[in-house]
Amino acid sequence: MRVGVWLAGARGSVATTTVVGALALRAGLSEPAGCVTAHPALSGVPLPGFGDLVFGGHDVISSPLAKKAEQLAAAGVVPAGLVATLGRELAAVEENLRPAPSGDTQEQVAAAVAADIAEFRRRHRLDRSEERRVGKECRS
Repeated sequence: MRVGVWLAGARGSVATTTVVGALALRAGLSEPAGCVTAHPALSGVPLPGFGDLVFGGHDVISSPLAKKAEQLAAAGVVPAGLVATLGRELAAVEENLRPAPSGDTQEQVAAAVAADIAEFRRRHRLDRSEERRVGKECRS
């Protein structure tokens, strides 16, 4: 199961920390301490693994995701070694980031956002029917 994670403000501090953390977990460079999905009570729930997550998003800034990750490492927010180790993975996420859409009306902006997300879903073959099934199981 491949699950898309679309981030508004994808090059911001919170989004970058999220991506670096998920990539570190995927690579086995970190333990899932504090991750709700790792709680034993959820062991039987068919949640996607960290390797199943595909990140994309919009942002108004254009500086590279890796640059923001380096800034966060310099500030002590994420371990400095992770940024260098995850360079290739951060570059892959960067390919999925788009400029925040603009338009003359909110309807035009919403249509552009929807088009970017639909293209992301198609390109990565993200399956909506699987997302619905997992969502129903998590609520029961």
